[in-house]
Amino acid sequence: MPGPCTGLIVLDCSWGMPGGLAGLVLADYGAEGIKVGPPTGDPWRTHPAWRFWNRGKQSVVLDLKTAEGRTNAHALAARADVVLEAFRPGVAQRLGIDYDTLRGVNPRLVYCSLSSFGQVGPLRNVKGYEAVITARAGRMMAFRGQPDRDGPVYVAVPTISWAASQIAVHGILAALRVRERTARGQWVQTSMLQGLMPYDLQSLVIHRLTQRDPVRWPGDPLVDPKRLATLEYLPVRCKDGRWIQMGNNVLRLFQSFIRAIGLWHIYRDPRFKDAPALTPENRELLRDMILERMVEKTADEWMQIFVEDGDVAAEPFLTTREGMHHVQYVHNGHLALVQDPVVGDMEQPALIADLSASPGTVGGPAPALGQHTQAILARPGRPVENNDALPANGAGAHSNCPLDGVTVLEFATIIAAPYSGALLADLGARVIKVEAPPHGDLYRIMAGGLGTGAAKTTAGKESIVIDLKLEAGLDIVRKLLAKADIVLHNFRPGVAERLGIDYPQAQSFKPDVIYMHLAGYGVSGPFHQRPAFHPLPAAIMGGALRQAGQGNPPAPDVALTHDEIKEISRRLFRANEANPDYSTTMALVTAMLLALRHRDHTGQGQTVVVTMPCANAYANGDEAYDYAGRPAWRLPDRENHGLHALYRLYRTAAGWIFLACPFQNEWEAFCRTAGRSDLAADVRFTDAAARQQHDAELIGELSALFQTRTAAAWEALLTAADVACVQADAVQTAGQFLAEDPQAVANGLAIPVQHVRFGDILRYGPLMRFSESEGRYEAGVLAGQHTRTLLTELGYTLPQTDALYAQGVVTTEPP
Repeated sequence: MPGPCTGLIVLDCSWGMPGGLAGLVLADYGAEGIKVGPPTGDPWRTHPAWRFWNRGKQSVVLDLKTAEGRTNAHALAARADVVLEAFRPGVAQRLGIDYDTLRGVNPRLVYCSLSSFGQVGPLRNVKGYEAVITARAGRMMAFRGQPDRDGPVYVAVPTISWAASQIAVHGILAALRVRERTARGQWVQTSMLQGLMPYDLQSLVIHRLTQRDPVRWPGDPLVDPKRLATLEYLPVRCKDGRWIQMGNNVLRLFQSFIRAIGLWHIYRDPRFKDAPALTPENRELLRDMILERMVEKTADEWMQIFVEDGDVAAEPFLTTREGMHHVQYVHNGHLALVQDPVVGDMEQPALIADLSASPGTVGGPAPALGQHTQAILARPGRPVENNDALPANGAGAHSNCPLDGVTVLEFATIIAAPYSGALLADLGARVIKVEAPPHGDLYRIMAGGLGTGAAKTTAGKESIVIDLKLEAGLDIVRKLLAKADIVLHNFRPGVAERLGIDYPQAQSFKPDVIYMHLAGYGVSGPFHQRPAFHPLPAAIMGGALRQAGQGNPPAPDVALTHDEIKEISRRLFRANEANPDYSTTMALVTAMLLALRHRDHTGQGQTVVVTMPCANAYANGDEAYDYAGRPAWRLPDRENHGLHALYRLYRTAAGWIFLACPFQNEWEAFCRTAGRSDLAADVRFTDAAARQQHDAELIGELSALFQTRTAAAWEALLTAADVACVQADAVQTAGQFLAEDPQAVANGLAIPVQHVRFGDILRYGPLMRFSESEGRYEAGVLAGQHTRTLLTELGYTLPQTDALYAQGVVTTEPP
């Protein structure tokens, strides 16, 4: 069966991981992807994962510095539906392929710009290396205290690249949807910097609250450098020296864990009867007891116990390559084998989502440079597609929002699925969140217990609290199902069926419904019934070990004291932050927009399944591949400064900087600008191979050099010379950056809103901007804030509504 993007032609003029993965996803789901590049090719072509990022595409070489190259580019654009580019602002215009130029040859063109820091602002021309953005925008400060040193900490997993890739896809699919009701294309703008925004859990909200009342809101507890591991998310060492990540963030699951490891007697002790909600002193006593118990069995022995129990969330720490062979990952069909002519059989992540009616296909191997140039340039033009015959399916132009007319009914908790609903609301969808009594979504009492995290995941929604265990509650849900274009849930398999809100039931009320299931492990297979919280996909897919750095944890045969185990457990906990939830959100939104595109064209709904391990294989997309002779697993150094001398954090005379100059021309420019041409001439450092061999010596040279100026001075000096070097501790949190930094302000990355409970706060701004469309950016909501208005809309009278409240069928959270 064809994918939902079948018939689209996408010109991919990007490079590296972000643009590569954006084009890959569109190609996997049916688009004809044409990678357009210069005669020298994508500068990231030498990266081993490049062959994964660019599977299923064709390659055309054009020299855009020549008149012939520009003429051919215009001819390709005249036939295309989408152009994706990643140039720095102004470059596309100089090359003659900017939006204004290309829409002159094709008014229906959707043109997506994926820049580094955005199209405007003082940092707009800084090179868009992942770590440069994480450093400058405060994300490295969120990991303070992970290693035993002060200062910012290198962020190892390229989550920003993954998020930016999918934000580009979201913008493209949204703009295509608008095109089909207006016959006009438009310019979609996003950036790597906007790819950072999903990964800030709540510091933007708390930043404004702290400014207003620092006594009540002293700061974000989630970025406290002294934060200890919670008992629910405790990393533990086993008898064989291997480590397991626990993920029991619900009382029932934590109690199952305690029972499974033979410590149930603690609940008879007054000190521990409320575990895991304990005083600091008793929490540390229980931590000691758990860590001591876990070293009594091997990791395999414990995992057998946990799997047989079925209600304990736990996984061993694996590398990305090992995670791609996890029994459930393989069962789900997430492991693809691509026959590559250069490296041989290559294992790669398969499709990011299972769409039952429009599944797509894993593409063939990445192309050779210019492999398809002659054939594609020789093609005749194609006729303009007539979209007038497409069924509307609720997509009428009631407003200028891409998802206007789409209603989403959300039964979801915590982060990954609810945040995807919030992003659909940003694009104009009506999202009705169904929550359970008494307090609604569990995330409202998580994230430090402040409720601030939910201000992000409930943004722009309507909320109704319904007891789904009562028949009167289910009757309300049935009325809501009749309104739903998309049903979204993250129940464990079987729960939706027991509640009577499974796909056949939803389809009986709305035959063309899109039924979206975030299934932690999947909907079938040996682990599909097991609980899954964010630390587990991070442990499975290698993200936690990458962030932990070299030697963390030590090799299994290294003897450790109890205190050393506690310290390593703390480090692993800090390394294993919540990014897997938001990385999964990116895949969820892509999947829903793909299914919506299919429905817009065919009138057909379908089931859609996304799993957390697959989404997080993509988030680790620079390591998620394997073939004979694969390069070694890349980890930051033990103290998490970076990967090597020229992609690393350095302490300066005042503050920290991050330097990124991995290519030869950048290294030479750095040496000239820093007044150290002798380093470029040194035989130890003349080329990449020599620098790799003498990496420690080069780190020593640069460490001394950077002590001669402040971080701010180095940023000013080197960025003026087009060498990527930024201050890494200019702000204390990403929230502070988004609220105050001139770059964020220039790009509107924080929007003032009024929250019912928190008052005047800032919410996260658009992840993409449209030249012809608009988004809708509203505040988060309380649980049940819209219960009464929704019941009125469904036809309930005031006495009936009062009776439902009195019977506990519905509730509203007090402000």
